[in-house]
Amino acid sequence: MNCTSCGNPLAPDVRFCTRCGAASVLVQPLYYDRVKRHLQPLGVLWLVYAARRAMHGAAGLAFLHHFFGYHAFSFFPIWPFAGVALGIGVFGALFTGYALLTRQPWGRVVALVFGVLALLHPVVGTALGIYTLWVLAPSESGASYDRETWHRRAI
Repeated sequence: MNCTSCGNPLAPDVRFCTRCGAASVLVQPLYYDRVKRHLQPLGVLWLVYAARRAMHGAAGLAFLHHFFGYHAFSFFPIWPFAGVALGIGVFGALFTGYALLTRQPWGRVVALVFGVLALLHPVVGTALGIYTLWVLAPSESGASYDRETWHRRAI
């Protein structure tokens, strides 16, 4: 093996060149790929978040039904709005988790949209939204996500 800087012959276990002091190829810093490292846990967290939203939403709808009943909202039916909002939230979280776990090419965009919307849900949703944006929002994350989806499609 030779030094990449000055061409001096190096022993295989040498970390630095004895002539110029340049680091050998083995010492070069490793590239930290944030997307590759965090994509699987992020997808799983979105699925867990979907289950949590479904359970809390069902409990909330049951509470509304028990506390107010159907007749209390005859002048303003809240049930359809609450049910649709719950369905969109749960479906969006499931869709995002599926897209990230299966490395769909459009998954990053979907995750960013639902990550921003999750910021509006206190504590757990906010934390998940921040984590999603931290992993997928930077511009270098786009190229990294594209590499991940390409590798997935090539397999």
